[in-house]
Amino acid sequence: MTVQAYNPKAPNKSAPTSSLTQASPELLHISEPNQSHAKPSDGSCGCGGSHDHSHDHNHHNHVHNHSHEPEFYDDGIRVMPTSDDLQRLSSDAKLIQQAISEENSNHSNLITSSRQSVPTITVNGVLISEQAIGEEVQYHPANSQDEALFLSAQALVIRELLRQAVMVDDELKDEWQVDDENAISKLIAKNVHPNTPTDSICEQYYTANQGEFTAPPVMKVRHILLACPPEEGEERIELKKRAYELIDIIKNSPNPSGEFITQAMQYSACPSKTDGGELGILQKGATVPEFEKAVFALPKGLAPSPIESRYGVHIVDVMERMDGKALSFDEALPMIRNRLSQQAFHHALIDYLYTLKQNADIVGIDISVNQENIYRG
Repeated sequence: MTVQAYNPKAPNKSAPTSSLTQASPELLHISEPNQSHAKPSDGSCGCGGSHDHSHDHNHHNHVHNHSHEPEFYDDGIRVMPTSDDLQRLSSDAKLIQQAISEENSNHSNLITSSRQSVPTITVNGVLISEQAIGEEVQYHPANSQDEALFLSAQALVIRELLRQAVMVDDELKDEWQVDDENAISKLIAKNVHPNTPTDSICEQYYTANQGEFTAPPVMKVRHILLACPPEEGEERIELKKRAYELIDIIKNSPNPSGEFITQAMQYSACPSKTDGGELGILQKGATVPEFEKAVFALPKGLAPSPIESRYGVHIVDVMERMDGKALSFDEALPMIRNRLSQQAFHHALIDYLYTLKQNADIVGIDISVNQENIYRG
């Protein structure tokens, strides 16, 4: 690969205003998932209960690093890189963005600062225009304008490398004019071939990381909701007093379980009142955070104090509590295999992008792929 790194002290040549390589936001911009907790529109109180007594195994978040240890990406990218899966454009966009992110080290002086013009950048003679870089910046939030410029230019260089690879493929070049993202997906499907993890490799990972594989705790819960908006402070104070009174009535009844049902049907503002307040099986992530945090800290039985949430004041009875248990290897195997397959695909994609760069003549920006960041299994 021939790379001529931009030197801020050298005379700058004004770049033509071509937009040949303007990036597609759909390919290179990954928006963050919406994590707000809006009030549900289905008439429920947002407590998230389910009468389905099955539950999913836990999915673990992770922080990506550059070691040779296995790295996993569970959150909405892909689980098995099948041919059909490779044609899901959003998946490819995320994977390409992740691969690009592995090349961001030591770039503070590799592109002009915001006080100077953006340098002329070409990929095998094809210009990455100033206009395209400027339009791409909005998709790459960064700590500084320098970093945003670098990330934007880098993304466009990667896209141009992929475009050129498509154009020399007789089976794909005509498709670029019809659907460029689909053409890139097919290019990746043809050239990225990750190794499938064997059971032996999966077992080695399970043994080394056994603590990761635990079924999440689940609870069978019923409640009585005394509804009140968060801003009604005085009303909430009165409802908390009423909640304590109802707790005493239930606790001191000869038949506490039956009394709970009676009080739920009479006073609860939740649709679950028709089932005696039962929310069914409750697992983490199924309800609003403030309710979840308080409920999962409770032991089995009637809670001695009411719980407050954005919806009001809750009287809670934990009917059953099933703490998470360690999964056996057989139980964890599908999760491990999917994770290892995900990791293998990700690094195979990095290898492919690295090869494209090694064979390219890139001028104006120094995008270096550190060999230690590429896992070759």
